[in-house]
Amino acid sequence: MQRLRTEDFVWTIYFFIALAAIISDKYEKEFVLTNNSSSKKIFKTINIAVLSVAFFIYLYFLLVNYEDVKNLRINATKKEVITSHLAVVASILFLVGGIATLFVEINRGTENEDVGII
Repeated sequence: MQRLRTEDFVWTIYFFIALAAIISDKYEKEFVLTNNSSSKKIFKTINIAVLSVAFFIYLYFLLVNYEDVKNLRINATKKEVITSHLAVVASILFLVGGIATLFVEINRGTENEDVGII
């Protein structure tokens, strides 16, 4: 039950991430139209915050999935073993993708280098 409550909390965070992304897009559009540097600073800050939060969510899921692999029973079915290990691989890929996207957002210089995930 605790795990489900935590996942409910994560989905609530995702709702706020989506809202923040919409707000960020508003400021990015304003920057593109007016070249207002304060709008650029706002949308970059929002994007970096969103990606930082997402990093910790991805890390949480990696730890949970790794714990599932560690807790596999000796008599676990082949399907359970494969799906548990694939969940870890997927979590690692999300984490790596999140780190790469965060790096790009921090270091991108112009609006033409849009991340595209946020």
